[in-house]
Parts: sequence; structure tokens; C-alpha cells
Amino acid sequence: MVALNAAVAVAMADGPQPGLALVDRLALTGALERYHLLYSTRADLLRRLDRRAEAAEDYRRALDLATNPAERRFLERRLADVAEPG
Repeated sequence: MVALNAAVAVAMADGPQPGLALVDRLALTGALERYHLLYSTRADLLRRLDRRAEAAEDYRRALDLATNPAERRFLERRLADVAEPG
């Protein structure tokens, strides 16, 4: 989780692409494969890079894993935003 937080900090400081590279490297380890925030973080970075189809895929993964109703509503709204044309 510390590495995921570090990736978010890098994205905030240096932009979404460097943060996404760190998240992708973390995802390859498989350590957080059942952690919804890995996928929601990746989805947000992809959304910020206007890679909407990929973002939608990761928002769906996050939704599959999230159990908190408030987090699920947030993810559903984000998914709807990236799924809209344009």
C-alpha cells in the first residue's frame, strides 16, 4: 500500500504518466491484485490521460472488488463518466 501511495504522490507532483508507470509496475507484482484501490487509482490516471476505454475497464475491476457502498457509488459515477462518448 505504501508503494501505491507513493505512485499517487508522483502523479500529483509529476503528472499522471509517471504515476501510471509506477502503478503498472506495482500491478505486475500481483501484491495488490485483490485491492480495489489499485484499480481505481490506475483508472483515475488513465482517465486523466484521456484513455477512457482502459479507464472504464479498471473502474469495472475496482467495482468488482469494492464493498463499501459509498466507494461503489463513486466508482459507478466515474465509470459512467468515462463510458460516455466524447
